[in-house]
Amino acid sequence: MEISYTCFETPWGWCGLVRGSAGLLRIFLPEPDRALLEDKIRTGYPLFSEDAPAELAQEREALQSYFSGGNPAFSFPLDFAGATPFQKAVWKAVRKIPYGQVRTYQWVSKQIKNLHSMRAAGNALGRNPFPVVIPCHRVIREDGLLGGFSAPMGLQMKAALLELEGITLEPYQLKFA
Repeated sequence: MEISYTCFETPWGWCGLVRGSAGLLRIFLPEPDRALLEDKIRTGYPLFSEDAPAELAQEREALQSYFSGGNPAFSFPLDFAGATPFQKAVWKAVRKIPYGQVRTYQWVSKQIKNLHSMRAAGNALGRNPFPVVIPCHRVIREDGLLGGFSAPMGLQMKAALLELEGITLEPYQLKFA
């Protein structure tokens, strides 16, 4: 399989994209240092990687728009190779959460018709290779706490993404705990 990647600058730092023959394989959220980001990409995808910014122009432009405060349509193909059926179900449900809104892990469990899978849904979201496109940052705990976020800067990044989308943290009691 041919794998290509690109790193690009946003107002938040350097993002990375990795694409295979069937679509996008991974989105790397902003990092302050391009070299560190490229090392992460090459470590995760060591074979057949090449820098190919032209091939990933649509994806790059959509993410640059998002991190500049826009609400772009993410219509490019995603490659779910290696994901379990449960992960795919969770990610499909979460992808339907509208921009600027939040849902709970319980809501996700109801969407996938598995009412006792809140923790498992959270674990699936922690393995989400497409943050922002599959907006796992929009999923919070039932008590209004942020829950988890496995991206760089963790909960600070999650709160910042919610604020970027115009979500006022106060009504949801969103706080770090």
